[in-house]
Amino acid sequence: MSNLVLFDTELSRVLNYPRTDDEPVMGLDPRYQVLRIVREDKPDFDPETQTITGTRTLDLAAGEWRWGWSIVELPPPQPPSPDYVQFYSNLLSSNVYQAMLAAPATADLARALAVFVSAIQDAMAGRVSHDAMQGAIWLLLGQLTLQQEHVDELMVLMSASHLDTVYTLQP
Repeated sequence: MSNLVLFDTELSRVLNYPRTDDEPVMGLDPRYQVLRIVREDKPDFDPETQTITGTRTLDLAAGEWRWGWSIVELPPPQPPSPDYVQFYSNLLSSNVYQAMLAAPATADLARALAVFVSAIQDAMAGRVSHDAMQGAIWLLLGQLTLQQEHVDELMVLMSASHLDTVYTLQP
């Protein structure tokens, strides 16, 4: 592996050194500048939070072509998106849902349930409106008197499906 390269000053390009033994080239055209390759050690980095790439920098004044490294901080990971399908599926088999079914049937409860079902179906189809979904949750819960164990279970369901990062149970 050669430790030298040529820099073509007319074309501004780095070229392979014509010799493998790094000895001087006799009769070298003056348009070529001989540069020494300086290979920097790869620094330590955290692959969980950083990425590393090789760099090549010309320093014509020093007669060097530096092969270095650039460490870039990775953006923080995105929080998981709400999984509306999982939430709705788990809700339908929960004690919370059974408590809703056991609640006295009223026209207001039926309307609130229709609004909630419409909002969750839109969300499951990828047409989520956070304001509509939040309003539907509050509307439905406003028509129910849930025991604390059901509220706790609903919080677990929301957390498991990452809805708790977007929605609250109380206004």
